Amino acid sequence: MYKDCWVDNKGIHIHFIEANADKKEEAPLVIIPGLSESAEDYIAIIEKLSPRHCIIITLRGRGKSDTPETGYTLYDHVSDIDAVVQHLKLRNFFLFGYSRSVSYVLQYALNNKTIIKGLIIGDYPAIHTQLPQGWVEFFSSLPPWRGKPLSERMSMTALHNIQKESSQVLFWDDLSSIECPVLIIRAGKQGAALSVEAAEQYTEKMPQANIVVFDESDHNLFEPHIDPLIQTMETFMDKCPAGK
Repeated sequence: MYKDCWVDNKGIHIHFIEANADKKEEAPLVIIPGLSESAEDYIAIIEKLSPRHCIIITLRGRGKSDTPETGYTLYDHVSDIDAVVQHLKLRNFFLFGYSRSVSYVLQYALNNKTIIKGLIIGDYPAIHTQLPQGWVEFFSSLPPWRGKPLSERMSMTALHNIQKESSQVLFWDDLSSIECPVLIIRAGKQGAALSVEAAEQYTEKMPQANIVVFDESDHNLFEPHIDPLIQTMETFMDKCPAGK
């Protein structure tokens, strides 16, 4: 059904899971997990999306990908996406980013507008934030995410360098150059990372964007049930024009 794969990104081995590689009837979906997540966290999603061709990328410093001593900027992370896309020779695909990975997805889409069929933005504004001093301690103190403690998800080397090498990048003024269909999923409960105002800002810049609110979810869009996420994504992808 799916297989573990790796690609060499300038000496850094990036892990990804690929499912249904032989299925060409529908446009592929590339998933970029959230800050501390890895490809394994999204296996249930690609199983439910079967038989669509799906690729889940584990970014550097997480899961089975390498953990370099440095190299955790926005652009380093974007290069991980590009390495997998180039390796698989993907074109005309959907790209889904969740939480902080929305910034990686947006930068990648701005760099590669002609090959993106559609964007799915998971509960995050169009901002790559500069993480303040003390963020590592705060993030490390959070409860286990989706059943796994942080120590099993990523190394402290990666966590410290993500904070150290972060810098603020605002994407709002560039969004109007994205012309593909866009789905924005916003959590409706307290704890959402995408505010009502920021969601409206997305649609001001990208009038083609459609907002769906998950009233029963906080920032964790996968709870209390995963089916609304699957159905929302499938509906969006199925409705996108065949050519683009």
